[in-house]
Amino acid sequence: MMDRVRKMLGCDSREALPYTGRNVYVGVLDSGVAAHPDLRGRIAEFKDFTGTKRYRGSAYYDDNGHGTHVCGILAGNGAMSRGKYRGIAYESILVCGKVLDRNGAGSLKNLIQGLEWILEVSDRYPIRVLNISIEMDSEDNLNKEELFLLKRYLGMLWERGMVIVAAAGNKGPNPMTLSPIGECGACICVGCHDGEYRSAKGRLCSEYSSRGPGKREDVTEMVNPLKKPDIVAPGTDIVSCNYRYNIMPYVAKSGTSMSAPIVSGACALCLQKYPWISNVELRRMVAGTARDLGEKWSVQGAGMVQVGGMLGGLG
Repeated sequence: MMDRVRKMLGCDSREALPYTGRNVYVGVLDSGVAAHPDLRGRIAEFKDFTGTKRYRGSAYYDDNGHGTHVCGILAGNGAMSRGKYRGIAYESILVCGKVLDRNGAGSLKNLIQGLEWILEVSDRYPIRVLNISIEMDSEDNLNKEELFLLKRYLGMLWERGMVIVAAAGNKGPNPMTLSPIGECGACICVGCHDGEYRSAKGRLCSEYSSRGPGKREDVTEMVNPLKKPDIVAPGTDIVSCNYRYNIMPYVAKSGTSMSAPIVSGACALCLQKYPWISNVELRRMVAGTARDLGEKWSVQGAGMVQVGGMLGGLG
């Protein structure tokens, strides 16, 4: 439930209440985005990299639902629930690339095309945050040339000043199971942790959230490559926008894919308050204000993201 998440992270604290993400542009690479009322009017641009046939009557679409759910967590305004299920940065503006198909599958090639596009459109839109809630196979199973291009484009976006937030993946609890995206030094890698809150199936999300440490091979790291994930956020039974909103406006989903847009939303709120800060400073703020959960770094990173703390971080 988003109200539970908001309380855990201090979203309704005195420091956080004035901020909504207004005029902050956030990129999202996922399965697309539906014309959900909670998001309407705030999709600045959309492009499909999967070859999906264009939906009639809509300039943007989602035939899987994952992307719409992620966008709702990040930026939904709760219009269909009288604000109950509003997202973290509920007035932010989205630039969405569809890199996953109707089955939630995608290729590294599609993702690279999406990253290249985000780099291109950042000349037109001041995109400050990029959310990638996509799980990938281990590096051993990926094309090495494409993996090189992935890291290259992530590095270029970082150099452009963008904060890149990526899901850790759901392949824990074994060590070194992080998604290659989140493992990159250019990304804030987000794991899932909900304290003692269990899903309807009785699982703690920290039990399946992918674990660090990261690998040492990436010599372009801006941070210690072994200290991954960077941060954790709630990700259990998160109620957000359903792509089939005419049938059921909201749906609950769980996983690190749900945790990442919480952190992206928190970054958007900070950028509204502190529009001059760099991605380096923002990354430090995310980690520096986190609440230590008493777990190993490979499980929790710096700890639980704290929105109220981030928004009080620079006085």
